[in-house]
This record gives sequence, structure tokens and C-alpha cells, in this order.
Amino acid sequence: MPVKNKPEICDQCHQGKVIKTMQDMTFHQWTSKGDVSCRVTIPIGVCDNCGAKSWNEATEAIIEEAVKRETDKLS
Repeated sequence: MPVKNKPEICDQCHQGKVIKTMQDMTFHQWTSKGDVSCRVTIPIGVCDNCGAKSWNEATEAIIEEAVKRETDKLS
């Protein structure tokens, strides 16, 4: 059974610890109905050694929902 509070080691540099934070992200996405602009706050991990960023399925779901919401606004 994994230890819940054990720091995650970076997959890129294998030295740093991944620090989980909430970050704002603004992006554009091309969809079948046209270009949409999205702004989301997502949980993201950042390595304290090399700065590599990573996210998981929950983050991906937030991004996909934002794109769907903005696409649905288009006629």
C-alpha cells in the first residue's frame, strides 16, 4: 500500500520532488465548431529541481470540460 504523504519523485530528472499546486491556465483550442478560448484553474505538479510540469487524468478532465463548455456556447 503506497504512503499518502511520501513525495513523488520527478519522472524527468529523477532527482527533484514534485510539488502539487493549483495554477491558472489560459489556452485556445480548435474544435469542429471553430476556435475557442478557455481559462481554467488546474492541479499541476512542478518539479522543484528541473521545473518539469505534469498533470493527471483529473486535470485532463477539467481541460476537456472547459473546451466542451466553450464549444457549446458557439452556435
